[in-house]
Amino acid sequence: MNSVLTTSLRNASRTYRGNSLSQGLFCFVRPKPIVWRRPTTTPSRSFTASFTEQSRPPSLVQFLASRFLQATHRSGAVSSSRSRSPFTPPPDPQGPWRRFIRWLDSLPSNAIFWGVLVINGAVFASWQLATALYQSSGSRDLYILMNENFTVSMRNIRSGRIWTLVTSAFSHAGIGHILVNAFTYYFMAPPVLALLGNSGFLALYLGGGMVSSLTSLWWNSYKGNQFYSSHGASGAVYSVITFFACVAPNTQFAIFGIIPCPAWLFVSGIFVWDAYESMRDSRTQVDNAGHVGGIIGGIGYYLRKRFRIF
Repeated sequence: MNSVLTTSLRNASRTYRGNSLSQGLFCFVRPKPIVWRRPTTTPSRSFTASFTEQSRPPSLVQFLASRFLQATHRSGAVSSSRSRSPFTPPPDPQGPWRRFIRWLDSLPSNAIFWGVLVINGAVFASWQLATALYQSSGSRDLYILMNENFTVSMRNIRSGRIWTLVTSAFSHAGIGHILVNAFTYYFMAPPVLALLGNSGFLALYLGGGMVSSLTSLWWNSYKGNQFYSSHGASGAVYSVITFFACVAPNTQFAIFGIIPCPAWLFVSGIFVWDAYESMRDSRTQVDNAGHVGGIIGGIGYYLRKRFRIF
């Protein structure tokens, strides 16, 4: 374990009152075992025999025959490599996606931490501007644009705006809504970011927001609320909290800054409460089904990292 990760976890332990993050770390840093598979070209021969045959120098007849075949026959791989322009660099075996992940992980973690908050703040400011324009001049263009691109609903999905599954997780229209989510994110994101790295943390945050949106869409469609729309970072933040609780279940949370509660009990409690409110269909301003989806997303990501289930 490198010194940066150790220092981050020590700081997290001071923040969360006896944090025990180190109990669940080894599953993420354990190297993947290397499994030898017998070559498929010689299934009936042992590894020793095939290795001996491959390391034996060819006879003169074999050498001349191979040279003759190379001179009179063309291979697809050889033909493609000879036809490539000498000015064209060979393709990267890892591809552009892996290069992007390496670049993302090379960024300072503070860039990811503050970047998420800045995006949430910019979208919130856009909502305030849209509301002010509508109230002052009656212009609804920006307000409609925000609803179509930063809220998740069946209408938006059926219209092809799939990106709202993610963009809705950066959207807040009320000051109280964004303050609560930003406050929770500010204290819970740093230890998880230090544990997972930039790309892993963004996968958890964006994936949790997407699972939250899909759960909200499915549940409200099932209940007959076809015109229901929602937005907010609660589902994504819940996925971060849940992942933290899975890694360090005995960490003490302070509810309202006073009441101590272990992380596993806190997450279990909000899961039961939101599931109950969803079943009761109280029709409040809170998207309880989205909260349940965020918790499920955090559990799913932990299982993926811990047991490599999918």
